[in-house]
Amino acid sequence: MRFTGLILSLAISPFAFSGEIVTHSDLELMAVDGAKVKSSFFTDNSMEVTDGTHQVVVRYSNSFRDERLLQSRPYVFNITVDGDTEISTNKLLSFAQAEQKISTELDWFVENDAGEYQVETSDQLHGDGFAPYADIEGLVGQYNQKNNLQVTEGTVTKITTNSLIEQYKAATAEQKKQFKIWLINNDIK
Repeated sequence: MRFTGLILSLAISPFAFSGEIVTHSDLELMAVDGAKVKSSFFTDNSMEVTDGTHQVVVRYSNSFRDERLLQSRPYVFNITVDGDTEISTNKLLSFAQAEQKISTELDWFVENDAGEYQVETSDQLHGDGFAPYADIEGLVGQYNQKNNLQVTEGTVTKITTNSLIEQYKAATAEQKKQFKIWLINNDIK
């Protein structure tokens, strides 16, 4: 019985994730859907995810021939994952060219099974202190809260008053009761 379960789990596991986010060597994938991407010396800067819309945090980081290192602030934007999905930016060949492009704005490109497109809106995350991006999950959480975004794996939704009303209308009587109690307790404070 255990052997059959093992065989079934091995047969099904490749289908659990249908897409993969990959970045070029000069880009660092820092977070996906608000969760920090685990990276090490041996990883190839990729992450398996389900197909759909995902919020990613990426930064440009390149060491040039003269051994100077240049890093951008992290950029947050949404991409559509459809199979293998690659994130790239402009080809920056020199330190001066990269420095100039970072000071204006980097362009982001996404290529997946559906084709290639340029990311239209991206925002920079701003951190404070000695290691400003060490808590990337906290920065992404603050960004999402400030912009009224709800991020779950495969979906990024802007929270509006109408969507909250629709969720309340769809709730059960018990859920509505719990919400009212929570509202009273938190509104008084």
